[in-house]
Amino acid sequence: MTESAGLTITESAAKRITDLIATEGDGALMLRVAVSSGGCSGFQYGFDLDAAMGDDDLVFEAHGTKVVVDDVSIDLLGGSVLDYKDE
Repeated sequence: MTESAGLTITESAAKRITDLIATEGDGALMLRVAVSSGGCSGFQYGFDLDAAMGDDDLVFEAHGTKVVVDDVSIDLLGGSVLDYKDE
């Protein structure tokens, strides 16, 4: 695992992200992870492939892939592990 500023990205997650990007055929894509308010049900977590970066985005690189998180979401994701399991 590679840890950067409180976000840990496992090798399995990085491989899956790389596979998804290859399927899209756009090497500029990165995985965007975001947290938004879900009202009375708590927070909602969003995962999307994105090539654009905002001024408040942080980029984490691990195992040859990139994950983008905005600075508000990283406060809520601190200490999280991004992993992928196919079960």
